[in-house]
Amino acid sequence: MTPGMTGIGRTVLSGDDISTFDVKVLGVLPDAIFLGIDVIVMEMTGPADVVDLTGGAIAGMSGSPVYLNGKLAGALAWAIAENRHIFGVTAAEDMMSLFDVAAGSSKPMPTEIALTREARLAVARATGSSLESTASTMEALPIPLGVSGTGASSLAEIEGTFAEHGIPVTAFRAGSAIAPTDVTLDPTPLVPGGGFGMGLSYGDVSWYGFGTTTAVCGDYALGWGHPFWGTGDVSMGLNDVNVIAIDNGTFWGTKIGTLTEAHGTMTEDRFPGVVGTFGVLPHLIPIDSTFSSPDTGLARDGHTDVAWDQGWFVAEAAWAHASSNVGYVMQAQAPGTLGLSWTVRGTLADGTPFTISNRTMRYSEWSAGEGIWRMSDALYTLVYSGFDPVTFTGVDMAGTVTEQNLNAKIVKVRVASSLQPKLRARDLLKARPGDQVTVEVTLDPVDGANVVATGTFEVPMNVKGVHEVLIRGGRERWRYGSADSIEELIDQLSGGEHANDLIVQGLGGSSTWGQGVVVSGKHRFRVEVVR
Repeated sequence: MTPGMTGIGRTVLSGDDISTFDVKVLGVLPDAIFLGIDVIVMEMTGPADVVDLTGGAIAGMSGSPVYLNGKLAGALAWAIAENRHIFGVTAAEDMMSLFDVAAGSSKPMPTEIALTREARLAVARATGSSLESTASTMEALPIPLGVSGTGASSLAEIEGTFAEHGIPVTAFRAGSAIAPTDVTLDPTPLVPGGGFGMGLSYGDVSWYGFGTTTAVCGDYALGWGHPFWGTGDVSMGLNDVNVIAIDNGTFWGTKIGTLTEAHGTMTEDRFPGVVGTFGVLPHLIPIDSTFSSPDTGLARDGHTDVAWDQGWFVAEAAWAHASSNVGYVMQAQAPGTLGLSWTVRGTLADGTPFTISNRTMRYSEWSAGEGIWRMSDALYTLVYSGFDPVTFTGVDMAGTVTEQNLNAKIVKVRVASSLQPKLRARDLLKARPGDQVTVEVTLDPVDGANVVATGTFEVPMNVKGVHEVLIRGGRERWRYGSADSIEELIDQLSGGEHANDLIVQGLGGSSTWGQGVVVSGKHRFRVEVVR
């Protein structure tokens, strides 16, 4: 491979039609990524309509095959951000090892590679610039990330979340994608130069990235020329892509597209590129929900299938799913009260199944959906617990949401026993051992009518004298740092008090009465046990 050699590249710029672009070799960066992984520095020289449309290498072109003398030289994967006419090609010889799916390394690839002085001189000559003003590094092309069902998250926030995990993406609003099934899966191979779509999730929360297919061999496709995250073995959806626009107004430039036919599963995420297997369904993690709002009369059963099983992403998808469905039934992002219950299923590192079930009720003056974080926080707590990793297998949730402020204070308490059977407000109640004490609590919410809660508790047989009874609202747990094992943490995540609990404590026991309002305030009375 010598400077000055010319060739062509192939990529999709509209629909699924493959366009070609002209390239010229400027030099080679040996061992640029890791030992044995070379990058070829090239310049996009034409045709003019392609250069004008793209401005050079753009997000979504990762994996575009480049041919010299009719042979595959490698995959476009890198570019100089300040001058995207200059790009880097991950050498084909290094990518071909990925067809042996047991090969490769799960080490993350660097996001930048340094240009040698010789390469910088070649770039300066090609661009007519001085050596001093020529960039000294190339960066991995970002991954276009189509997102639907984002809830209250902005595109910048989504990009930031992925960046925190070392994944450069360019996010854009997209439509939902349908999860693949045995019926819809098309095992037909993808085409070099065509789209290589990666489904992270499908349904209400459809998030997907895409690049370009570099090569196909039998039941396998090779693409991108750089990893998604570099985690090694993976299972994500493998789809074709329909490119609907080129956005050349952003810093990097990006393809805008949608996922189309499902062809299999992305099975390998390695530093020289990614591998997909045709005709194989990805493993999907279901997220199901039922939400309703008495204000709008709307109800919705939601469903999302998560293909990327990274714990933090499942937590993020669960939050986005709930947020989107709450927004639908409310038809607004407005202050209000959310009552939410959830069940999280998964397996421990040794394969033992576990289940977490809990609930919350919260009022927010910013957005009623704010309380969703209590559910997603449970997933994040497991992911970052410091114990052995867990694998999520499903999330179910149900909730109601209203614009009413259902923060309610305890305003009146009446009590009764066999000795004083009429319900009255009393500081001292007389009762016998074994008596059922009746407690009636009136709660006054900020909005809406008063709520009257009535329950009983039993006076133990072995007590005597005067005892204080406390009535209060529940206090939700905020931290889980006291757990000494993953099993103990799971128990903590399933237990505890809740903000909509009415707690009755005294006479050696405690009762919890769940309410449809958020309970605040305290009340005390005494019980004199008469023998």
